[in-house]
Amino acid sequence: MNLSKLDWRIILALATSSMLMQQAFSYVCQIVLPFLADRVAEDFGISRAWLGLYLFIQNVTSIAAAMGCGAIIIRVGALRISQACLIFMGGSLFVIATGVLWLYPIAAIMLGAASVSTPASSHILAKYCPPRLAPIIFSIKQTGVPVGSLIAGILIPVLLGMGFYVGSFGISIHLDAYSTCFVIGLMVYGIALLLEPLREHFDSDRRSDVKFSFSGAIETMRIVISDANLRDLALCAFALGGLQSIFAGFFILFMIDGLNYSELEAGSAFAIASFTAIGARILWGWLGSTYLSARLVMGSISLFAAVGGVLIGIFDATWSYNAILTVAILYNVTSLSWHGILLAETARLAPEGNVGGITGGVLAFTSISMMLYPAFYGGLLAVTGSYGVGFTLAAAPALFCAVVFFKPPLEGSWIAEGYRVVVWVFKPQRLLIMLLGGGVTAFGAATLLYVNLI
Repeated sequence: MNLSKLDWRIILALATSSMLMQQAFSYVCQIVLPFLADRVAEDFGISRAWLGLYLFIQNVTSIAAAMGCGAIIIRVGALRISQACLIFMGGSLFVIATGVLWLYPIAAIMLGAASVSTPASSHILAKYCPPRLAPIIFSIKQTGVPVGSLIAGILIPVLLGMGFYVGSFGISIHLDAYSTCFVIGLMVYGIALLLEPLREHFDSDRRSDVKFSFSGAIETMRIVISDANLRDLALCAFALGGLQSIFAGFFILFMIDGLNYSELEAGSAFAIASFTAIGARILWGWLGSTYLSARLVMGSISLFAAVGGVLIGIFDATWSYNAILTVAILYNVTSLSWHGILLAETARLAPEGNVGGITGGVLAFTSISMMLYPAFYGGLLAVTGSYGVGFTLAAAPALFCAVVFFKPPLEGSWIAEGYRVVVWVFKPQRLLIMLLGGGVTAFGAATLLYVNLI
């Protein structure tokens, strides 16, 4: 399709809408197995904590893919990579549909390899989006994640309850977990096909002379870690990506297995909370491009994300459905709504022509957290039997991230800065002041408690 004669606004709208659609169905693929985890665990007679291992394998692959995607995106073309990611994701659902448990690690690897869909879409948007509009345009594109959550939260229960009567054979066919995966895989392949007419124009900047090298991946990570602003963004991607991963992986399972809600109730809560994140992502992008700095917005998101994690951690059977839904909404408008403004800031700071590679480098830290958090959470679940402990502990890095973003970027090492803080604190006069202050506060609190008890 020849788009060169169209107004830049139309091309930008096409780029944004097509990448939003790609992002939405990519996220649908990531939600399917966590949604069906309870059924699959029951079928195979295994612990629900197996999902942590699946997500671990998926995100190990994501790390490698994100680190080395820059050269591949430039060589093959960002739109072709987006299509390939959809093919891989749909294929992972076909593997799950076989119902053969020992093949599931292959599905996890395919899903992880497809994680480069986000850097690829960032490459396309950075090419057509004016810098002043980048935060809100990237945020609109990233609404594909909550849109995908909404689609999955509605589509999967509908497919699970769907049945067909074949009159010729006099039999009824009802979709189970595995046939549901197969149907969604077909839908994802259809989306990949719909993107094909845009390929000629959107991939016009591809360069067949670019070669992939491992040293290039290492150089990308060096740039991310050495630049103070990019390093802070990588921290944010790690902390909030981890919170996102355990919500996507375990929230529905928490409601079904831990709080005894039905699949429909859990799916509805997940879908409603995800829907609110659509507006939140656009709002954060708009604020970050108008009245507030991107750092202040991301610091605020991190702070309230930590609050949301702690609140989910104290869920129990006494909480009403509406209270659970309210907290889920807070969690979604923070922990699942940071991507657009972070990606826009990453694109702004990236060297010209290397937006996809630097984005992949920053998002590699998301993949690292999405590897570690579910594995850590699954281990805690297996040992403690509690769904809440993991959410509470996962809030700590987000709180640290808030502290980092409420301050100017630190040019030196965080370790060196931490050492200076420790040295400053442990000077005798300051220790004495803190001890006296803490003692007075403790005495006052004890006195107040005693008076109230009397």
